[in-house]
This record gives sequence, structure tokens and C-alpha cells, in this order.
Amino acid sequence: MHQIIFDLDSRIVITTNFDRIYEKLCLSASTEGFKVLPYYSSSLGDELRSDTRLIIKAHGTIDEVGKMVFTKSEYHNAAASHAPFYTMVRALLLTNTCIFIGCSLDDPDVLLLLEDVRITASTQRPHYALILEENGDRYSRQDWLSSYNVKTLDYGPTHDALMDDLSTLLDEVVELRKTRPET
Repeated sequence: MHQIIFDLDSRIVITTNFDRIYEKLCLSASTEGFKVLPYYSSSLGDELRSDTRLIIKAHGTIDEVGKMVFTKSEYHNAAASHAPFYTMVRALLLTNTCIFIGCSLDDPDVLLLLEDVRITASTQRPHYALILEENGDRYSRQDWLSSYNVKTLDYGPTHDALMDDLSTLLDEVVELRKTRPET
């Protein structure tokens, strides 16, 4: 799955995972290189404005356990101490269509950011979340769309189907990129 996500070729990937599985793949497989930055990095703003490929660790990294964000109080402390990070993520959510893969729509950090963006921007261009078809009833899904502007895309009936669906998405992205002129 990590290889498919890598092959989708997003310049910016934000992860709430602490581990280093995806970043190790990117650092070893990429010819262009990646920078890995935690939420507390002072260079994040400059890197976002560059053409550098980024992996942003929204809850910190296993390499610095004391700065990992697990609880609501740790989130509040991080938000107070590193407000520019949250401002930048809001800006990314306002200016880009995002796809949430393996990210729970129960994460309070993510929901607060999405709610702020939903209040600020129109709903003409939703974000997307890949959701196991049995998760979330239709009321929850409607709430995610109306409250957070996140449209759910089902996969399933088991998690095994996610690989096939991501592969199909990758094929469609590759074909779409072939039709776009080089810039």
C-alpha cells in the first residue's frame, strides 16, 4: 500500500503516523528526495513554498517520543506552542483537494482543521476519505460531508479491497497525467 501511495506522486503527504515505514520507502525509492518534517519544524513554511517533496508528521515522530501528540491535552499544547503549523495545514486544506487514506475521521485534530476550512470555503470542491464500506452509517457520512466537506469513497467489503481500489486510482491518475501538457 505504501508503494501505491508513493506512486501517486503527491508532493506533500501529511501523516498522523509516528512510525517511519512510509518515509523509509520514500527516502530509498525517490530520485528527487524527500524532506521529513514534524509539526514543530521551524522550516515548514519555507519548505511548503519550495518544490521539495515533503512528508509532514502531524503528530510527531517516534524519533522524538516526548513531542508525540497522543491526547487532547497534548494536542492543545501543540496547537498553542506551534500555531503556525496549524495555520499552514488550514491553508493547504483551503487551497488543495486532499484524500484521506487510513486516517480516522474521528481524529479531533483533523476534524477541527476541517471544520475551520468548511466554515471558510465553499463546498463545491470536497475533500475525500477512503472508508471501509461497513464503517459509518449514512448519517455519519452525510455529517462528514456537511460539517467537514469530506466526501466518503467506499472500499470493501474487507480491508483487502483497499489495495485493488488504490491500484485502480493510481491507474486513473497515471492516465490523467498523460493527457496534461508538460509545464
